Amino acid sequence: MKAAVLVLLATLSREISSAEYDFVIVGGGPCGLLLANRLSADPNVTVAVIDPGQDARGNPNVTKPTAWLSNLGTSLDWQYNSVPQPGAGNRTLVHHSGRAIGGSSTINGMTYIRGDKTEVDTWEALGNKGWSWDTLYPYYKQVEHFIAPTEAQEAIGAAYVPEYHGEDGPIPVSFLAELDPGVFHVAAAETWNSFGYPTIPDVNGGVTKGYDVWPMTVDRDADLRQDAATVFYWPVADRPNLTLLNGTARRVLWKDGEQQGVAAGVEYIASDSSTQAVSANKEIILSAGAIRTPLVLELSGIGNPSVLTSLGIETQISLPGVGENLQEQPSIALFYQGNVTFTGYGPYGTFATADDLFGDDVSNIASAVKANLSEWARATSDRSGLPVEAVEKVLRLQHAMVFDQNTSIAEFLTTSYGGLLGCATVPLLPFSRGSIHLRSTGVEAMNDPVLDPGFFRAEFDYLVQVTIAKLAQRFWSTEPARSLVAGGAPTGPATTDTEWATYISENVSPNSHPFGTAAMMARELGGVVSPELKVYGTCNLRVVDASILPLQLSGHPTSTLYAIAERAAEFIRGAHQ
Repeated sequence: MKAAVLVLLATLSREISSAEYDFVIVGGGPCGLLLANRLSADPNVTVAVIDPGQDARGNPNVTKPTAWLSNLGTSLDWQYNSVPQPGAGNRTLVHHSGRAIGGSSTINGMTYIRGDKTEVDTWEALGNKGWSWDTLYPYYKQVEHFIAPTEAQEAIGAAYVPEYHGEDGPIPVSFLAELDPGVFHVAAAETWNSFGYPTIPDVNGGVTKGYDVWPMTVDRDADLRQDAATVFYWPVADRPNLTLLNGTARRVLWKDGEQQGVAAGVEYIASDSSTQAVSANKEIILSAGAIRTPLVLELSGIGNPSVLTSLGIETQISLPGVGENLQEQPSIALFYQGNVTFTGYGPYGTFATADDLFGDDVSNIASAVKANLSEWARATSDRSGLPVEAVEKVLRLQHAMVFDQNTSIAEFLTTSYGGLLGCATVPLLPFSRGSIHLRSTGVEAMNDPVLDPGFFRAEFDYLVQVTIAKLAQRFWSTEPARSLVAGGAPTGPATTDTEWATYISENVSPNSHPFGTAAMMARELGGVVSPELKVYGTCNLRVVDASILPLQLSGHPTSTLYAIAERAAEFIRGAHQ
């Protein structure tokens, strides 16, 4: 056995020496491709990106913005299965994730919403000196090429504040060409306004609360999706110092020597199923996303020693937070048949705070949630091995964000397409914590993880979900929205609390916005990466993707991920000047 291992190591050593780059990026999604673009702009450095995805440029369901739902459940979608969820009737739930060059930016809904200022400011309180809304805001603008709405679009709800946006960045952001031109926007706006949700001038100014028509990562005039590959990779794919390796990264290889934590290269499974390896002279950057990045870390010997030992993996660096702190948003959608055929698409968002949802009861609910924080922290600690005091500190900061800082905690997507009317409801800031870990160390380890979103472990999350589902039903029963529903007042899926519990249990699904599995937090809080995005205990291994976000956002991930990656590119270039 020992001889076989030595042969394997010798083989990998030879392969590393024959494929050498300055920077090796694991993952060709939004963060990975932005970094590849920025780093390879210097012709004196070499960059490799390892990604197993396909070229989706010729797929009309990818390029046409309104066809995005057609990509779910196809070969472009990893379709990760969760473990059975007690909060969802013990069902196994599917998490959608992009399986193409460009990652999830090739199949997502293209929404461009940054989130609330209070959320980003909370990162600094978690041990991330220098991370705040004010420090990230210039990067939001730096990567954005905002396209102002036409007069016709403004007449049907598109609005913006010019100073909130960048005009010279690479990512086109605009309002969809197919915005519904009929009465739907007026009916939706007036109904939400009557519920106390005012129309806001721009959802990207750091306060999301209210009703808006949201912008998207699309080129309005060309009517095309602008995914990460379209913007950052394909235009520079012919750079001689940029290489795309089509394969599945498995683990980081470590340099032998007195100094620990020096990453030497990456082992990956090539498209022909052979095991290959490449070396990195400067840095390795993991950008494989919140599901795959922690799996790569674990196979590399970074994680909770008890988890690693159970898999037969030798611990290189003890970081119990790897794969923990998973925060995924649940979602419930209500659909109704309209009484007209809608000729466009309605991306109408409404964001609600705890005050909005609970009114006079909010103080009592805030007190009840605070009283439960210790219990929730203890349960999370028991499952994860993280110190209970650390978990509780994070939950208390989240409590302050929700109840003291008036951060949006719920989203309603009110939409129409064809003959259908719908409203998707999402609790944005769940207190429940889940996890993701390796199931095995075999060839398919990356594709079949133990994924547990932990839906409704914290009772408050269920309270938010049922409250907003009921509110969505009331929306469609209220004029003028009601006038659009075929047959008048909709019956809705439930009436009693028991019926709602059954409906939610049978229909809740992931929003497919997982965060936090390699969190940027103080190490003693369960953090995995430093404020410079370096994995604790390593010299030249960084993580730049959704796994580093320590808390959920009231926005959608794409805009924030691009901004983080843009800042990370500066960190990396600065470290090697």
